Amino acid sequence: MSSLAPASPDEPSAIAATGGALDAGLANCASADRLECRLRRQAQMLSVLTTLQRGFLVGSSSGDTFAHMLEQLVRLTGSEYGFISEVLYDEAGAPFLRMHGLSDISWSEASRTVFERMRTGGFEFHNLDSLFGTVVRTQAPVISNRPAADARSGGVPPGHPVLNAFLGLPLFHGGQMLGMVGLANAPGGYDEALLTELEPMTATCASMIIALRIEQERKCAEDRLNRRIAFERLVARISSELILAQPEALEVRLARALQEIGSFAQADRAYVFQVSADGRFISNTFEWCAEGIAPQIDRLQNVPFDDAMLFCRTIKRFAIVDYPSIDDLPAEAEVDRALLAAQAIQSLLAVPMVANDRLVGFIGLDSVRTARVWLDEEKTLMTLVGNAFTGVLERKRADDSLRASEARYRSVVESVKEVIFQLDGGGRWAFLNRSWADLTGYAIEDTLDMALIDYVHADDRERLAEVLDQVLRAEVDTCAEAVRFMRTGGGHRWLELSARPVVDGSGGVVGLSGTLNDITNQKEHESRLEFIAHYDPLTGLPNRVLLNDRLQRGMAQARRRGQQLALAYIDLDGFKAVNDTHGHHVGDQLLKTVAARMKNTLREGDTISRLGGDEFVAVLIDLPDTESCLLLTQRLLAAVAQPVPLVGHELKVSASIGLSLFPQPDDVDADQLLRQADLAMYQAKLAGKNRYHVFDTAHDRSLRGRYEDLARIRRGLRGGEFRMVYQPKVNMRTGAVVGAEALIRWAHPEQGELEPACFLPTVEGNPLAIELGDWVIERALAQIVAWKRDGLALPVSVNISAHHLQAPDFMLRLQSALARHPEVWPGSLELEVLETSALESITHVSRIVEACAAIGVSFALDDFGTGYSSLAYLKRLPAARLKIDQVFVRGMPEDAEDLAILQAILGLASAFRREVIAEGVETVEHGELLLQLGCDIGQGYGIARPMPAEQIPEWAASWSPPRSWLLTPR
Repeated sequence: MSSLAPASPDEPSAIAATGGALDAGLANCASADRLECRLRRQAQMLSVLTTLQRGFLVGSSSGDTFAHMLEQLVRLTGSEYGFISEVLYDEAGAPFLRMHGLSDISWSEASRTVFERMRTGGFEFHNLDSLFGTVVRTQAPVISNRPAADARSGGVPPGHPVLNAFLGLPLFHGGQMLGMVGLANAPGGYDEALLTELEPMTATCASMIIALRIEQERKCAEDRLNRRIAFERLVARISSELILAQPEALEVRLARALQEIGSFAQADRAYVFQVSADGRFISNTFEWCAEGIAPQIDRLQNVPFDDAMLFCRTIKRFAIVDYPSIDDLPAEAEVDRALLAAQAIQSLLAVPMVANDRLVGFIGLDSVRTARVWLDEEKTLMTLVGNAFTGVLERKRADDSLRASEARYRSVVESVKEVIFQLDGGGRWAFLNRSWADLTGYAIEDTLDMALIDYVHADDRERLAEVLDQVLRAEVDTCAEAVRFMRTGGGHRWLELSARPVVDGSGGVVGLSGTLNDITNQKEHESRLEFIAHYDPLTGLPNRVLLNDRLQRGMAQARRRGQQLALAYIDLDGFKAVNDTHGHHVGDQLLKTVAARMKNTLREGDTISRLGGDEFVAVLIDLPDTESCLLLTQRLLAAVAQPVPLVGHELKVSASIGLSLFPQPDDVDADQLLRQADLAMYQAKLAGKNRYHVFDTAHDRSLRGRYEDLARIRRGLRGGEFRMVYQPKVNMRTGAVVGAEALIRWAHPEQGELEPACFLPTVEGNPLAIELGDWVIERALAQIVAWKRDGLALPVSVNISAHHLQAPDFMLRLQSALARHPEVWPGSLELEVLETSALESITHVSRIVEACAAIGVSFALDDFGTGYSSLAYLKRLPAARLKIDQVFVRGMPEDAEDLAILQAILGLASAFRREVIAEGVETVEHGELLLQLGCDIGQGYGIARPMPAEQIPEWAASWSPPRSWLLTPR
């Protein structure tokens, strides 16, 4: 199973103290529920991995896939840039890195060129005297949060962005290091906990490199096969066309054949020379030149054919002339060098054309642009085509020797392994060469005058008959069809039939001519490729691609039949220990055995597939109810848990299985179903392993709903949809305006203005609560300064959540905000925290309150009286002000208990020398009673409703308390 190797204890590393290096969505969950954070982190990781898996399935390019993976790694870790590379080895066995993904940090034209080369797979690192070289040499993770002082660092090139922190992660598969991931400049550096967090991503990176290698090997094999097929088809086509060509069309066919030969061999010139009747001269009779190459045919007429040239002496011996480089010719070829250099030839290949032990001429290829080595395939091509040319030229030269010419044509036809044939108008064999008997075993004499279709496999007859009929009816000019031809004694061969119509003098179609090319090996190769593409090579189980197809079909079938489908995500427990203890060979044998047992456990129609490593997925179809699914799951657990006798031991593993069921109340696709099963599998792991867990769709819908709400709030905050209103606080006895409470409102585009109760519970415990709280503080400070400039010195209080208050860097951010507003005076900003929140961590909150007091920021306990504070807590919490919850104030006139509570709170405040402010003053009577009890400061709708900031100065200037308040005695 692909994974990270553990970091060496001897390798230095600097671990970031706070914050981590994951993206903002995961940054501040230290005080949140660990399981919720873990699920959210897994969901984000799995979302990325699912996107990449979908990219694999739909055939995204490797470059796009690596670029997307790197983008996600950089984003998830908060890094500035990074790379994904493959470890390769040069001829001397030294490792080097080939980049498959690289952040664009180019700082010059030269570095831009390097980046562009990487995008085409051409950028490599051979100098490994660096931090990432240390990863390759040690095959272990490297964390360096001070690269400039790290002895392993090789520095950076001039102009390169500063390297402040580095994380290097090796990528393994089957115990072999395949590559590495490098990340740089996370704001807080990197820590060792991040290694475990990134294991799913690095495992996928390793799988991507394996997939890339497999694809490259497959492509090379396919290219070789395709070139061989093209070679055989070219020879068959040229031979067939030349043999069947009418005399008046020979020159055109010869010229076209030279063009095809030259293009196939990627030569600059292809030509034919013929020897004069007396053997003393040679002339260039046919020539093809690539674009931009000057013709030589006119200059090469009646050239002396004597022994002065090594070329001529070689050709006369009926030997092939092979000059890879004219400059490297021996001294005895000095004349050759001069003559060929005059034609700008750098490489030459010539094959003699011989008929009846007589040299007719030669056919050749030139390379003008560059020297090159001629392949054996090209020599064979020239030999076979030279034989065909020889026959054609001899027929052209000796029309009076028809019998001899036909024999030569027959010789050429019989020398190729392709079947050359002719059919009459009724589809019966009229001509066949010897290859027919070689391929099928049927004697030619027994085959002639028989119907072609009788020799075709029954499953292919209807299709081929329709195609041939189209050619005979002149509806198409040519056809090419791969069909199976029967063999004597049983079996068949795959032959590609290529045919074109044969016409009479009046243009009517009287038959067909063409070739049968043996493509059996190609078909077998395609079958092997098909197996590789859809099955796991180790276990023979379906792979991810075939799993997706089976799952899609199973889900469609479940919808039609109204039955259940279950997806079981299976991860083996303890497999890594077997690998580490006994080696990968034993691990592979264990996987094969367990895979076979699980396959035998399932029913016909179910599918068990291997995703990679020790992970399997089973698709269980036609389930009448959930109980039958659980029964099959128990059987899978039992099958995996059976001991496996290997290497003299009884090896034991177990399985953790995650189940997701289909259909569900919400519409889900195959990717979502797989992701649900994967999440459920992790729950089974957490619950103790060797068990199953069924995915909870209701809980998942709830989580997704909250994530969507959080995303909408975040968009609203960044889109300017939030605003502030302010509710005045007054001294009810004197009429003085002593402050205002800042209250947030959301001007929702669809739902109208929303109060905090509609959205603050959603962000509670989430990093967004901190972002929202910082925004409120920033707006409040700016408003304090704006009012002061207008002549109104008015303190402002801001509500702050416990999650925000307990953030590790709360004081740093608060000090930064105050520094941005130097006109704010001490005591003008007050932070209100709920009593219940303060009591959750009274020691920490007390330290924050004291630190804030040192920089001129006061604290108030909001909704006082609703918590469970003791006198000891009140003494330990140095809050300057207590805010009496409005529920007691509103009920005070009618409820004696509320009045008693108010008296008790005021008594406590007096005893502990705390100021008191009453919320919920909605009537004149509320104010009178509070003043009688000794509470002078109040706020509420009876004084003023919350209002925009621009209305506060005018209200403050015009407001006066009711006369009864001014006359109320203490």
